[in-house]
Amino acid sequence: MKKEYFLLNDKISEIESRFIQKGWIKAYDSSTKSIDDSGLIYCCLIKQELKQEYSDDHSWPFNFGYEGKPTVYGDYTYKSNNKEGVEPFIFYRSFPLLETGETYFDISEEFVLYFNLYEKAENKQNRKYFYIDEVGNLDEVIIIEPKSIKIKLKYLKEYITIREMYFVVCFDFMRLMKEVPKEWDVKHFDETIKKENWIYSHLIRNVDLRLQSWIMGKLFIEPNQEKFTHFDFGNEQYESFITGFDDNGNEIYEDCSKTNEKYFKLTYFKKEVLNKYYNEPNKYEVDGFGIYCKYFSLKIDNNIEEYVPVFLVELGSLPYKEQLHWKQYNISPQDRMSISSTYYKTMIEGKWAEYPETPDLYFKFKYKEFNKSWNRKFGWDFYKPLSEKDAYLFTALHLPTTNNVKSFCEQVLSIVKLTIDRLNEKELQKGLVLNDGDKGITKLEKFLEHNAMKIPDMFEFLRNLQSLRSGLMAHTFSNSDKDCKKALKYFNLDDNYIEVAKEIFIKSVYTLNTLEKRFDLKQE
Repeated sequence: MKKEYFLLNDKISEIESRFIQKGWIKAYDSSTKSIDDSGLIYCCLIKQELKQEYSDDHSWPFNFGYEGKPTVYGDYTYKSNNKEGVEPFIFYRSFPLLETGETYFDISEEFVLYFNLYEKAENKQNRKYFYIDEVGNLDEVIIIEPKSIKIKLKYLKEYITIREMYFVVCFDFMRLMKEVPKEWDVKHFDETIKKENWIYSHLIRNVDLRLQSWIMGKLFIEPNQEKFTHFDFGNEQYESFITGFDDNGNEIYEDCSKTNEKYFKLTYFKKEVLNKYYNEPNKYEVDGFGIYCKYFSLKIDNNIEEYVPVFLVELGSLPYKEQLHWKQYNISPQDRMSISSTYYKTMIEGKWAEYPETPDLYFKFKYKEFNKSWNRKFGWDFYKPLSEKDAYLFTALHLPTTNNVKSFCEQVLSIVKLTIDRLNEKELQKGLVLNDGDKGITKLEKFLEHNAMKIPDMFEFLRNLQSLRSGLMAHTFSNSDKDCKKALKYFNLDDNYIEVAKEIFIKSVYTLNTLEKRFDLKQE
């Protein structure tokens, strides 16, 4: 043991930091290593008016394990807490079970309920509590481990400010040595160190033939100077977005707060702004007119391939974090930029547009309508319904927003899974003469031939799409694979991923239109 360690200099540094590190405060910590090296940090709450009283000496407001649980006195008087104005924040729980005892800590239920904290637990000794913010993100607030409990400071400060209380961190550190080197020149002393927000006693003395270095005291975490809450109204933030140009050609930025003069002002964004939402289909849904989730919704015009127009004031309904996401994709308005005719009819004129304008949205619209029409006429689904775990494939399907191979591969795989892989082979093959190895596309082709229909162009597309998909699944466009090479040539695929994806969506729509016409589904 070194001299500085024996003198508890490391613990003094922690006290001076108020047990705060990187936005977290220790509420409990057991650093005991042996009988000669022990340490305990614990905590409680006190009313503001008691701060002066408890600042006068270094003793704790309570004893560990007796921190103020409900008590019944001899005259049958009931009290929730042992001392008036002193309130436990952590509860030590101990259960003397027959086979083995169990101990753990609970956090003040009032604190947990105030922030509506969500608990995730491995067991009682290892738990975390999270605050769910306005966009559904989980923010750690409490971390409980067997020998430590940490609280995120900003949440604690809000809580004690609203409660008009101080958070008191109590500490007790002790180190013992049988022999101390003479060159250390350690003297006995007993002194009290008091600052504005802490007080502790530090003494060095002989105890049972050993030299003892002992610190005991408490520090106070004060409330914020101003009261505020995480659910305050009237403190909304509004980011600024580009709405035009001034007389000098500089971009004009206006905030997205809702005022009358801004209601029909447009601002524009790169299509990549939507990737975040497409990539989390279990959380978000995107269609031609908006983005939707449990936490917010936003009206957008998603009927244009090159950009996304949004009425400025609509962005004001987003949580500020979400506004910042949109800010980074904001672009200047250019000639002929505007909203789509579909969006205008629906959102301005109040007329329901017949169908979306972009190939991906139109395909999704047509896919659902075709399957309904087919079922009405034949009594079975042409495309088998997706399972619940695969529903995201349809939700996330979209025209790639950037010309990169990863996005292209994901969307091609999805459209094949929705079409070729979902063909209702069980119904299609009824009454057909099949060969061994006949699968979805061949079964569909024989089904059409059985109904006196030959559509070679459609099947050329479907087979090349299937071959392209196989190449993607193998993570290579191999020239040694004859079918894959043929598919690459058919789609003229090079680095033109958006263009080819668009072609696939359009030809998939043609497939549905062709079948709809051949089987007279529109009449149903």
